[in-house]
Amino acid sequence: MMRERGRAASRVRRPAATVALLAAAVALLALTLAGPVVARPAAPPVVKARPFVCKATVTSVDEALKTLTAKVVNGNRPMKASIGKDVTFTVGDFTVIVRISKDGATVIGLGDLVAGDRVLINGRIDRRVPTAPVFRARLIRDRGPVPTQT
Repeated sequence: MMRERGRAASRVRRPAATVALLAAAVALLALTLAGPVVARPAAPPVVKARPFVCKATVTSVDEALKTLTAKVVNGNRPMKASIGKDVTFTVGDFTVIVRISKDGATVIGLGDLVAGDRVLINGRIDRRVPTAPVFRARLIRDRGPVPTQT
């Protein structure tokens, strides 16, 4: 067979060879991306810390452990199970404690809170251990002692 002048010789196409080569390339790519098959342990379920708000009356303060124990009077849905009970709130370095008075708000320390003070507490409940939830306070507003009835 003679070639025409000025035209390149056409390639011989072999469909079976092309399909086999393509299949081998795809298989190699799949093995490379998959890597070794290793059994991974199941990840523990992610439990998101839920925000809470509650009104409470301080029963005790422990500055050494940085905790505040208060009897919950009212609260939002995450606090409903704790209404009427003493709850221990963890107070960290990130917690802001404010005393509310007629003159305005003043930042105070944990030691300035005393038993009998009415407080509003905002924070998050860490329920990674369902039997022992951790109440982390972020903002504590001290409204002073419970008014006496005269």
